[in-house]
Amino acid sequence: MPLPIAHSLVGASVITVSNPQSPLKDDWRLILFGAFLAIAPDFDFFFIWALGKGHHRVFSHSIFTALMLTVLMLLVTRFEHVRSVLACGAAFLSHGLLDYLGTKDGGGVGLFWPFSDERVKLGVVGIFEFPNGINLTEIAKACSIEIIIFAPLLLSALLLRNYLAGASRRDVAQSPQLQ
Repeated sequence: MPLPIAHSLVGASVITVSNPQSPLKDDWRLILFGAFLAIAPDFDFFFIWALGKGHHRVFSHSIFTALMLTVLMLLVTRFEHVRSVLACGAAFLSHGLLDYLGTKDGGGVGLFWPFSDERVKLGVVGIFEFPNGINLTEIAKACSIEIIIFAPLLLSALLLRNYLAGASRRDVAQSPQLQ
């Protein structure tokens, strides 16, 4: 079960690579929004008291919900920012996929809800499932490991985008003027 640090870094990375020719200064709000969207599926924690514990990691973590959110965002934006909206949908979807990849012993993820009630998990590596309970030391250790693993992903995406945006600007500057 990855923590919000991993989710936000992956979501920000997805947005960062989605528009490589655009300068970072133009898209920093969108990158932050991608980080937020990647954390958003865990807001179903707020409904556990009403719906019961069995609803966490089901509808909000599903591919269907990510698809419906993407369609809704496309409609709201009137299909004017398709690339950015698709990247935002992918950032949201990254949460369920990361939970799927990082669950070994836990209950799994409802990736295929509403078509299946089965919870799925890769079952190879359990990222911070806290089988012995949660304490501050374990959380600090988990956060540190997530930063070590996922911050280089975002840094690489930022560097790649910066390089590609610079290359794009150089190409435009070197092209002959159309008359």
